[in-house]
Amino acid sequence: MNKKYIIPAVVVVVAVLAAGYPVSSWFLGQRVEAAHGKLDEKLAALPFVKLVRHDYRRGVFGADETIDLEISAALFHRAPPKTAESPEEARQEPAAASVPLRLTLKTAIRHGPWLDGAFAAASGTSVIEFNEAIQQKVLEAFGGKPPAEIRTVYDFDGGGRSTMTSPAFKTTLPAPGATEDAPITLSGEGLEMAVEFTKGLARYSLRGILPRFELTQSDGPRVTLTKLNVEADAERLFSDEPMFYVGAQKISVARMEIDPDQSSAEQPKPPKVSLKEIRYDVRTLASGEFIDMIAQTGATGLLVGEQDYGPVAYDFSMKHLRARELTALNREIMALYAKPEVLQDTKRLLRALAPMKGKFIALLLDDPVLSIDRIAFRLPDGDAKLNLSLRLVDAKTGDFTNPLANLILLGKLDATAELSIPVSLIKTLSRIGGDEDEEYEDEEGAGRDAATEALIARLVQQGYVTDNNGILASRIVFSEGKLRVNDKPFNPMSMMR
Repeated sequence: MNKKYIIPAVVVVVAVLAAGYPVSSWFLGQRVEAAHGKLDEKLAALPFVKLVRHDYRRGVFGADETIDLEISAALFHRAPPKTAESPEEARQEPAAASVPLRLTLKTAIRHGPWLDGAFAAASGTSVIEFNEAIQQKVLEAFGGKPPAEIRTVYDFDGGGRSTMTSPAFKTTLPAPGATEDAPITLSGEGLEMAVEFTKGLARYSLRGILPRFELTQSDGPRVTLTKLNVEADAERLFSDEPMFYVGAQKISVARMEIDPDQSSAEQPKPPKVSLKEIRYDVRTLASGEFIDMIAQTGATGLLVGEQDYGPVAYDFSMKHLRARELTALNREIMALYAKPEVLQDTKRLLRALAPMKGKFIALLLDDPVLSIDRIAFRLPDGDAKLNLSLRLVDAKTGDFTNPLANLILLGKLDATAELSIPVSLIKTLSRIGGDEDEEYEDEEGAGRDAATEALIARLVQQGYVTDNNGILASRIVFSEGKLRVNDKPFNPMSMMR
């Protein structure tokens, strides 16, 4: 092509692109604004959060967003004990619960399609601010730096990824019920978190790490966490339930140490407690109309003084729960978080839960299985283990309202338990509640030990328990109204003879 045509052609292309860039930038900005507008719906699903203001000002190449939120202060204060009060006083909320915590999320957004050397629909940088009194304390805690900085990149398909970084912090707070000269000091290294998400937060994955966190009270214990990791991979189950997700969540702590109170030299110091490789894994799995919720918790080591009780485990599960019934119940329970004063009062909480009885019953009509899959810990004389599962077989709504409900439901209960436990632990438990006089306690303890050994011998002889070098084991099954222990019919009343 002749040079006299090439140069004009390039100029025309550049001109077209230059003219089209503002149009594409404006179009992408419009899409980002529409996506951010849906945040209101998701915030409305959080009962303990109130959206005060959502201001979005869009230009051609960028936008500024401001979101003001309020969180009920009652969430951070325990309700005072109930005392006699007049009807007028009863209608008044505690002063501490009347002033909510207010925070502001400010985001500066840049529109694409070309940002920082890469194609993207938009990018945003967000900071969190508090009201003036709290903001000053927050800045002091974080060494004059913002408590968190959030950077987000939006893809053209509506998804994106966010990173959040937080600097190291240290702050002092008054301890609940303690004197002013016994404050609590909180400190930690910077938090790092990364989130990837699809359009409308239909799916997300999260990874986060806090290298170190420490809580110290001047006249109390010191608690230290090392290398706290958080992971989550989740997907929204129903489009009309914006906050109900299925998937996996994992929390792990490399080490947790609890150093007891060292202020008193007169009393013996309690032993130091150390946990190693703590884990908390929760999976919520969907299958058709039902979901399973499986939790596995534990630690590879639990050191109390010089004694190691690890590994320890506590695993539990709820399986075959009808998903729609569970989400409906979850929505009503979540709504209680808008009333923290109710959550802190047992009687009011029970009254609030009473109307949900029908939804609880509905969950039991599909033969769900509730299980303690494993409780395990180590003792000097051997390991202790327990598992338990419960299920109502073919339960009907009328069974729960029948005057003979207890008998009817007992006849439909299927329960299985397996346990193994050292004899030494049974003897220790049998001594609980002995006389405080040490000399008499020794005499009583010896008597209780003898009675425990006689009972164990009797159970072993009858075949209800097996004894393997000081470790007792048994399998208990209750089904169709009948109780069997180690496959033998068992009458609890026979133990009273």
